[in-house]
Amino acid sequence: MASSDPKRLDQVYHHLQLIKAGEYAVIQGNSAGPDGGYRIVEKPWQALPEPIKLEILQHAVDWSGISSQDMACILLSEIDLNKIPDAARNRLNSMVLAHRNYGELLQEAAARGGGQTGKEQGLER
Repeated sequence: MASSDPKRLDQVYHHLQLIKAGEYAVIQGNSAGPDGGYRIVEKPWQALPEPIKLEILQHAVDWSGISSQDMACILLSEIDLNKIPDAARNRLNSMVLAHRNYGELLQEAAARGGGQTGKEQGLER
């Protein structure tokens, strides 16, 4: 299994903190509504649906120098497993099962101010 570059891990965790501190444009409404359309509103990270959070993290972070197992562990520590599609959860879980130090990675994430250590309950070993 390939090992992640520790310097790159620190950069990824820093980038995650910046992402989670931001606000994001979300389209709300529907054409059948009283105003007849959609509108764009700004929402904080915490208010975004988990599938959108996962997409943002997968595509907005530079994962170069990070092993696929570490990437999956980090993603799983940042989202609620029960609120993402089964296919996405299964793909991430299969990437992480080969990673022996998942608990250590979660502890490191928590120490850096990232990660949600209560989320590992959704990952079965």
